[in-house]
Amino acid sequence: MLRVALLDDHPAVLAGLQRLVESEPDLTVAAGASTAHELAYELDGLRPDVLVLDYDVARDDGLSHCRRIKSRPQAPAVIIYSAYAGPALTLAARAAQTDGVVDKAEPVSTLTSALRRVAVGEVVMSPVPRDIFEAAVRRLDDDDLPVFAMLLDREPVDSIAGALRIDSAEVSWRAQRIVGRLRPGRGARALVVPELKGDGVARCRGWRRTPAGRAAGRFARAGRGVPGSSPGLATRKPA
Repeated sequence: MLRVALLDDHPAVLAGLQRLVESEPDLTVAAGASTAHELAYELDGLRPDVLVLDYDVARDDGLSHCRRIKSRPQAPAVIIYSAYAGPALTLAARAAQTDGVVDKAEPVSTLTSALRRVAVGEVVMSPVPRDIFEAAVRRLDDDDLPVFAMLLDREPVDSIAGALRIDSAEVSWRAQRIVGRLRPGRGARALVVPELKGDGVARCRGWRRTPAGRAAGRFARAGRGVPGSSPGLATRKPA
């Protein structure tokens, strides 16, 4: 039985999710709440297998909350369940090391399938176009690019700190900064992609020749056209 925690600040959506999960024979609701504080209280130390998290949560930011959860030992799988799903949110969610992104407009079977798949280690997200990826690179500081690449490769904070020879606390801080810069505005479904010219092109091309850039390139290629069983979703298992 998979234990599912639910975080959504819309009462009707939360109630609907609870009914949906409880209607499945292999799923159960561990807790449901409208804020992270209330959810922690309801869980009372119980570790869920999967957390379903709204991106736009009142008084909180779903991606930053996911990043905090993923920095903890034995973190649950996390699905961002959002009406704002799109390439920009998907890329920011990958940087937050989310396990899945599901659009609220998708059939409910898409969500239940994603719950089961992320619970066994699959990553369930739509592909991110290369132009969105390259535009995101331009939004980040040069010092953050290696961290960004390794977050996309789903490396834990301690491994990133060891590889870059910096403190784990600094990696956590940089990861939150990266997610914050990539986070699309509420209500936005797509990142505005500026045309790359001059130094911008050179910066992207030069960075892609570095080890971190090659790692991020593997991510971009892995996200293309890998079919999943759910309509409109692609999947890959972490290496």
